[in-house]
Amino acid sequence: MLSPQISAISEKLISCMEKDSLPQTILFHSPALSNIDALVFSFAKKLIKPRRQIDDEKFVSLCSNGQFPDFINVVKGPSGSIKIEDVHAVEDALQYAPFESENRIVYFRDAAAMTIQSQNALLKKIEEPPQRTFFFLAVNKRNSILPTVLSRSVPIFVPNANTEAGFSEIFEYFPFLADLASELGDEIFSAEKNRLSYFCSDLDFNSITNINKIYAEITDTDILSKELLGSVPAEKADYLKKMLIRMRLAIMAFCVREKNPKVAQKITVFLSNQQYFSPDASIFFTI
Repeated sequence: MLSPQISAISEKLISCMEKDSLPQTILFHSPALSNIDALVFSFAKKLIKPRRQIDDEKFVSLCSNGQFPDFINVVKGPSGSIKIEDVHAVEDALQYAPFESENRIVYFRDAAAMTIQSQNALLKKIEEPPQRTFFFLAVNKRNSILPTVLSRSVPIFVPNANTEAGFSEIFEYFPFLADLASELGDEIFSAEKNRLSYFCSDLDFNSITNINKIYAEITDTDILSKELLGSVPAEKADYLKKMLIRMRLAIMAFCVREKNPKVAQKITVFLSNQQYFSPDASIFFTI
């Protein structure tokens, strides 16, 4: 059974497919590759559209074991990597139309295991993908593949299945959080989410004292300096600080969206107008 978060992503992908707007190359990134497996197999049959009758469970079994001709699994070999020869084998298979389905999926189940040569070979294929063929790449971190491959893929963050259901809509409320959660790390995101949920639980946003506390809580990055910022260059650390603050603002807006919709709306407007910023306390003092 799929988690609510993965089910929601699957439904969105199916909706895109039905509107004929599903990207042909998607980079799925998640703390656990098993999350991506669950997502891909949950909607693969609807995308592939096999011409013969086959029940869902049997179809998933065939695909996961590499036994369905129009679902091409690309996995690590004995060397622990995906070599250029593996990509060439995919290219050979793609010379022909889907065998017994309307569409075809090529699934790299651990794309970070691809060698530089194999990624460059794949790049040539996804630059001009064959018709009716969809490339899905699974990685733990989106920056674990070449920037050229990433630039030609649509990244989708797949959260852990044990993420609290109450937060399943946060990525719909603030889509950019999916990328930040990936860049800053799922553990950091989960810790911040839990901490700020508790912090916001009974704050009075009309109190100047509490507004000062809120501002300090959002802008104080010292508490994470060792885990997040201690081992990166100064330029990267500055960027991560800004991203962390941006994430905290968004989580706070989400936490108070029902209790203090006016506050949530003001933070949302502020976030939508600021790409890179140094947070200004005035947003809180003008609430």
